[in-house]
Amino acid sequence: MILVGFVIVALPDSDKRLFSISKGHGPSLLDSVGLILILVFYLWLIRDVWKNRSRLKEYYKSVLFKLGSFLCIPGMVLILVSLLNDDYSGWWIYGTIILVLIQIPVFYTTLR
Repeated sequence: MILVGFVIVALPDSDKRLFSISKGHGPSLLDSVGLILILVFYLWLIRDVWKNRSRLKEYYKSVLFKLGSFLCIPGMVLILVSLLNDDYSGWWIYGTIILVLIQIPVFYTTLR
């Protein structure tokens, strides 16, 4: 269902925004439907990760765990700066890549 949400967000829309985040960004009705689908199923995954968080305990002191924890901040900052400032419009891609690369091993470890 997350993939369906991404497809809906990627579809062309009428450019009528429900609200604006910045001069160049804001979700349309179609984008909002896709974002809701993504958010609901992502939160469902996070709930399952939280239930199985004990599987991560053996990795808490590893260098990769600490690096991943540290890299969350630049990943989120890149996305926020890109959304709020049109001069950095493509930077969200780098922030998203960082956050996805951090989450893949967490999901794999807890949900296997």
